[in-house]
Amino acid sequence: MNNSFLTIAFFWVGENIEIPNTLVKSIRLIMGNNVNVVQLTNHMTKEVNKVDAIKRYELPKAIMLARLMAYSKFENETQYTFFCDADSIFINKLVVPKDTVKNILLAPRLQDGKINHNYPEFYEEFVGKRANEVMPFLFGAIITKGNQKLFFKDLLDICLNLPYRFHRWYGDQYALSQIVNKGFNEYEMLDANIYLNVIREPLSYEYLRELLLRNVQFITFKGPQSKIYLDSALNMLEDFYNKDN
Repeated sequence: MNNSFLTIAFFWVGENIEIPNTLVKSIRLIMGNNVNVVQLTNHMTKEVNKVDAIKRYELPKAIMLARLMAYSKFENETQYTFFCDADSIFINKLVVPKDTVKNILLAPRLQDGKINHNYPEFYEEFVGKRANEVMPFLFGAIITKGNQKLFFKDLLDICLNLPYRFHRWYGDQYALSQIVNKGFNEYEMLDANIYLNVIREPLSYEYLRELLLRNVQFITFKGPQSKIYLDSALNMLEDFYNKDN
């Protein structure tokens, strides 16, 4: 691990590591070796290329529990950690917000809408609800100062007590809303337009240029074609940076 004050940590399990490979390629393209990159995973998943460290844990099969458990076991060694979704890329250098007082920074959900309570299975908690009512925060970008294992352990405990369907889907975001509803207020808001900009369509050169000029730092892809979008976005990003250099 290098001497950077910042760690980027991502969770990934599974045989195919192309998606997290793309994430790490974007980090090295933009920030070189000036940031620590840590893969959080189980004992079977392959190591992603060019990470500084891989942390392996004995994890449950249910994906929501596995991610929360991995976050709760991670011993951070730098001043800040950016926990992020792997189906994403960095397009500008990650700069931690200045003058933060609290130790946890959360990304609010900016795109609201009525939830399909039957997808991917029936969720009685979502019937007639909008996304911001039940999951007002996204889990794809969380910044912590110092070691916040207890925070993630509390989220894991909440998720463990939810119906099992939340262990498969939505459990991390739903647990986050539950802990805040119970009075947890030791957090500040991230600017989600900068630190968790959600993309649902393929990027054009023009839109990528606009994002770069707005100093958007991190974009995440949602939807069934997210892998295809990731590859094309990274290729365009490499073109931009190669031209500059």
